Amino acid sequence: MTTLYGRANAWNVRKVMFFIEEIGLAANRLDYGRGFEPTNTPEFLAMNPNGLVPVLKDGVAVIWESHTILRYLASKYADEGYYPKALERRAVVDQWLDWKLGSVMLPLRGLFFHHYLKVEQPQAELDAAEAECARLFTILDAQVGKTGAFAEGAHLTIADCALGMAVHRWLGLPLRRPDLPHIQRYYAELGTRPAFQKTVLTGMP
Repeated sequence: MTTLYGRANAWNVRKVMFFIEEIGLAANRLDYGRGFEPTNTPEFLAMNPNGLVPVLKDGVAVIWESHTILRYLASKYADEGYYPKALERRAVVDQWLDWKLGSVMLPLRGLFFHHYLKVEQPQAELDAAEAECARLFTILDAQVGKTGAFAEGAHLTIADCALGMAVHRWLGLPLRRPDLPHIQRYYAELGTRPAFQKTVLTGMP
């Protein structure tokens, strides 16, 4: 039995669920996190000492960190195209996963907290985060323009599960954005996929 612990509207849960739905994996999701079952109990902390979602339980394996979960699921259950075995291609997937985590998450998180969760922040910090997101998504625009399809190439990979969620959030917030036609094309293509519709296009950024 494969079980994912995490509420359906959590950013890091949504990208994992996008992939699970994309590959048609039979998995059970349990609502844990803000507003649902607590993540600070001894039972949950025994699975993830950070007290965060998502957590994947797959047989005897217990895995946390959403990108690690994506890599695990792709390696075990998916067609090779989602996480290529060829090292040159896999490195491209990994670099975009790490780029999303290391570069995009922090400025986009602050903007989401302010505009959607209504957490007050200094205007200078908001302006800097908005400008940084514009710079970063311009980089992604160039990449998907170069491939003409997805982040690594013609095939959707686990990198797109993370990047697609980030693009959705960025486009869904009331921000100043440059005109990025390749990002728009990329987002529209993701939006045709039933898995993306079900897990990401849920009415919230």
